[in-house]
Parts: sequence; C-alpha cells; structure tokens
Amino acid sequence: MRFYEQTRFNNRHDTLLKAFVDIIHNDYSLNWFFQICVTVPLFLNNLQSRFYIYEKRSGHFLLVSDSTVGLLKKPQPADFGLDKKPWPAQQHDNRLFYPLYPRTETGSGIHFPARDDRESDEGDPYFAEHSLLGMYAISPVEKLESEDRAFFDILSRWMGHKLDNRLNAERHQEHLHFLNSLGRDIGHNIIVPNMYLKHLLRQVEKQISDLKEVEHEAEHLVLNGITTRQYVNFLVSCREKREALEKTHRELLKHHKQITLYLESLFREQHFIKGHLVLQPARCFVERDIILPQLDLYRKKLEQQGVSIEKPLNLYKQEFPLMVDIGLLSQVYANLFSNAVKYTAEIIDHQGKIRKELAYGAEEIKKMSEAGRAGIKFNVFTTGPPLTDNECREIFAEGNRADNSKGVEGSGHGLNFIQRVINIHGGKVGCEPTAEGNNFYFILPMSSRDK
Repeated sequence: MRFYEQTRFNNRHDTLLKAFVDIIHNDYSLNWFFQICVTVPLFLNNLQSRFYIYEKRSGHFLLVSDSTVGLLKKPQPADFGLDKKPWPAQQHDNRLFYPLYPRTETGSGIHFPARDDRESDEGDPYFAEHSLLGMYAISPVEKLESEDRAFFDILSRWMGHKLDNRLNAERHQEHLHFLNSLGRDIGHNIIVPNMYLKHLLRQVEKQISDLKEVEHEAEHLVLNGITTRQYVNFLVSCREKREALEKTHRELLKHHKQITLYLESLFREQHFIKGHLVLQPARCFVERDIILPQLDLYRKKLEQQGVSIEKPLNLYKQEFPLMVDIGLLSQVYANLFSNAVKYTAEIIDHQGKIRKELAYGAEEIKKMSEAGRAGIKFNVFTTGPPLTDNECREIFAEGNRADNSKGVEGSGHGLNFIQRVINIHGGKVGCEPTAEGNNFYFILPMSSRDK
C-alpha cells in the first residue's frame, strides 16, 4: 500500500492499469494475453511494443506478438542481441526492454531477482521462482515520459505474474492430457495383451490336471499289473502332455518378456515427470530385435484368421542398426499386427488369385523432409478394401476409426499411439490405400551414427 501510495499515476495510466487487469481476467488463454499486452501501449501516445518469450530449450527469445501486426502465426527469433541475464529495464536499439519474471519483491521500490541461475531440474519442473520468462519491449524511447516508465515498470511486473500463471496452467493441461493418453496406452497395450496371459495360465491349470490324471492312471496300472502295450501307451501319453506343458511354458515366457518390455517402456519415471514420452534409444536391428519377436506373438492369431505372412527376402541383409526406443517401437508393431488380425480381408488380386495376406518391409528414403535428411520407411501392408483418402488423413487421430471397423472390437487408440511414438522419434506416419489393400507406414530419420 505504501508503495502504490508513493507511485502517482495520471488518470490515463490509472485507467489503463485497471482496464488491463479487468480484461485479462476474462480469458486465460496465452494468445489473448499476448494480444492485450501489445495493445496497451497504443493508448499512450501510440507507443509500439513487442512481446518475447524465452525458450529454455534453445536459450533464445522468440517474438510472439507485435503491436503492428498482432499475434504472429509462428514465433520468430528475436531481433535483438541482449544476453539472458536479470536486469532492470534496459535500453537497446531505441527500445526499452522490461524483463518478465514469475514474481518479484516489493518494498520501497521494485526489486528484480539478484540471480537467474537458481533454476534446477530437481523437484517440480513447472515452478522456478526466479526464472526469466520473457521480454517486453517499448519503443520509441524518445516518446517515453518518466510517468510512462513508471507505468511500464508496474505493468511488466503484473505481466510476469500473469504470464507465469498461464504458462503453468498450459503446461499442467498438457501434462494431464499426456497422463490421460498414457492411461489409454496402458489399457490398450498392457491390459488387453495381459488377458492372453490369463488364457495361457488356464491352459497350464488344465494341463496340470491332465498330469494328475496320468499319475492316478499310473498308480492304477501298478496295482493291477501292467502289460507292455499299456506301458508304451502310458509313456506316449506322458510325453504328449509334457510337450504340451512345455509349449505353453514357452508361450508364457515369450508373453511375459513382451509384457515386461511394455511395462518398462510405459511406466518410466521420466514420462510422468516431463509430461511426455521420453525416449531411451538403443542401437538395434529393427527386423531381428523388434519385428520378428512381435510377429511371433501374433503368428498364431493371424493363422487362425487365414492370413498368410509375406516376409521380405532382402530386409535383413540390407538392414543396418538404428538408434530407436525398442520398447515403444515394439508396441508400434504390436498395434499394427493386432490391426492386421482384425481387418485383413480376402481380395482377388490383379492375377485373379485369392489373397488374404500381411506383408512387411522397409526401404530407404533419400529425403524425408525439407531438411533433406535421409530416412527409413517401414511398411506393413494388409489386403482388404482400400480406405478413402479422408480416412487415411483422419485415422491417426484419437478415437477415430474407419468405416470397415463397424462390428469389430476396438477403441481407435492404437494408431494414435503409433503416431505419438513416431513423432517423438522425429519421424512421421501415414497410410497408402491401393487397389488390393492398405499400407500403413512410418518413416524414421537416419543420423550419421545410424549408417
């Protein structure tokens, strides 16, 4: 109260401060906030302003809004060369720059944090009390009166508070959205496959029961005498039941290994701390280490649906190791093969033959983006009715399913999961319909160390 009693504003300045506070409380979006902040100076002798956000990842300021053009469609690199350090308002290139902090102390005057290096990766990553959030630039300097400077001292403090609140709210919303998506990932990629483990355990129970019957039979034969023929039949029965139990045990081990891989890749602590998928890349051969183990898990289901598998002859010979997250990419192929079980359909190919087939492969892409980087395109093709161009564009969105999914159990989450995993790898996904079916693909960028 003493501070504001000592700070005298004329009616124009006082009204602007009140209007600013009243308006920004009506909407909590960042874009609206940026626009209001660069509009205020226009009411003071038509002063110009620019709003910059500090991007911690790159260590640079980005221009997000300008009083001349308004909100920028895409943030642009700052056009000033000031270093990132705490300072009071500083003049540069005929502009007065006000730093924007989350909070500052008040007393007889405005005090800025003494240091800006208190940020730490420890604790809650969304709160750093003394971090520089952005910069607010006013120009031209010669038009600024002393009362204007005091006004912008106060206004920039309030902007820092409000900007901090909005950034935190936006990040928490992103974090909650990610956690919701991760919950769906766990349900889709962990709980559903885990149901098959329950089926295998029931088989083990039945096979143990069968062995108990064999044991009782053996006791009966011993008590009543046993012929050579009975002995041979008994051995054959024992061997068959033992082999069946061993087969189920191998299936259990395979599925346990995959479920463990899925659990370890989805329940990483860093996912929950950062609020997005965090990769743990490792060098691997994609076909040997990812595709074939996943295909082995789905081979029996594919065979039961009458789907034949066309394996590329040249993939393994041409394949070189890539740096990828094995756990997450394994789930990408698990989702693709799971969809193949559901949606692969018979077609009559161009040679007049009936086909119901899954094929996979990979090919090198010389230029996968505007940046000119090479990449590897991984394909999973299944026969059936081709999707429309619109379905191919929309099918990777959360909850979207194609028309051919009617009556087929599913949530529309698998392809969205694939898209998020490939995006975090720096790649892209897509679907290519053909006359005989649909090719789902993803492209992973290659680095020099991949070659």
